[in-house]
Amino acid sequence: MQPDFDKLKKTFVDTPNVVIADLDCAGSAQSTCGQHGVQGYPTLKIIADGKAQDYNGARSFDAMKREVETKLNPRPACSLESKEACSKEDRAILEESEKMSKAERVAKIKEVEQEIKDAKKQAADLEKKAKKLAESLDLIKAGGMTVEKVEQLLNDADWRAHCEGRTCVVAFLPHILDDFAKGRNANLKILDEAMKASKKDGKNIGFLWSQGGDQFELEEQLGLQFGFPAVIAVNFNKGRFGVHRGTFSKDQINQFLTSLSRGGVPLAPMPVNVKAVKADLWDGKDAPPPTEEEL
Repeated sequence: MQPDFDKLKKTFVDTPNVVIADLDCAGSAQSTCGQHGVQGYPTLKIIADGKAQDYNGARSFDAMKREVETKLNPRPACSLESKEACSKEDRAILEESEKMSKAERVAKIKEVEQEIKDAKKQAADLEKKAKKLAESLDLIKAGGMTVEKVEQLLNDADWRAHCEGRTCVVAFLPHILDDFAKGRNANLKILDEAMKASKKDGKNIGFLWSQGGDQFELEEQLGLQFGFPAVIAVNFNKGRFGVHRGTFSKDQINQFLTSLSRGGVPLAPMPVNVKAVKADLWDGKDAPPPTEEEL
């Protein structure tokens, strides 16, 4: 009961003609409690016009609030009888109304009631608009939530967007003239299997690939002169990267990622001003043989 009674006190704390109070009948208020015939605890009484009566209704907040409103006729904190309780703005409105004729007050009441009605309609319309915008936002987000796949590293902006807020694996694969479409597709299959295995393990890791030589300066900065395929893991937020030193297989790549998550992979700071250059999208085919220049 006490929480509901405390809530009742807070509800009427600013009401000038209602006081909600509790007394310590076993302590300092023994005399007062005796005067009102209190014999057991808790006892609730309502005193109106100097007369006390027992309250035997439900002890819930709603029930007690109804009793107060019925028996004590609580008036607003700001009223003609208690202007001192008004804020400056409220008192100005109250006194303006006080000076009105009955006809003027009725007209003003209708005017404000219409304003309230209009405001509620505007609020409802805005709520509908906000709901529609939220639905549109979900659709816009959904447009970028395709099934994740191993992406080709084509430029710096896409690289950073793909890896935002997470670690990314970047595999540098042999040139198409060295590995042909069959070899590249085999390597991409390994990366796809490694990505799916990492998802099953609960890892949120992006996977990218680049053709060896397409990002020559980047490869030099990261120390990838040992040949292709080469694999690194990079985290832009942390500004660190690590190099996979094992073989190029699904199991070895996932072991690399597990070691990485456990702090078992040596990490180096990302080179200053590291950047991926624009590359051509692979069409999925073998490249035509290079044209030999005549001497």
